[in-house]
Amino acid sequence: MAKQYDVLFRLLLLGDSGVGKTCLLCRFTDNEFHPSHISTIGVDFKMKTLLIDGVKVRIQIWDTAGQERYQTITKQYYRRAQGIFLVYDITSERSFQHIMKWASDVDEVISFPERCPSCAVSPNPLLTF
Repeated sequence: MAKQYDVLFRLLLLGDSGVGKTCLLCRFTDNEFHPSHISTIGVDFKMKTLLIDGVKVRIQIWDTAGQERYQTITKQYYRRAQGIFLVYDITSERSFQHIMKWASDVDEVISFPERCPSCAVSPNPLLTF
């Protein structure tokens, strides 16, 4: 069976429970939004294929459980990811404060090259990292 894509990227969504990781995933992959919240147990994923400049890019996005009891499981997925999104709820200062803990967890498992690109997205344009 021939591959249906030219490039595969594995991305990971990390953050506290209830911050909207699953909602982001469903919106991006299926263009759907479900306001009801059902916690992810362990890890789930969805895929989407995009055509970018004539190249078929398959994006595999892994949605992780934010509860502490699942963090041993989710850490196993860090090394296989080409990108990691740290997600927080803009109405929860606590979830924002935990972003540094999530970043630290990633740093424990993965050694990023010095020139590895990073990006911070904030709803507040005055906020800097």
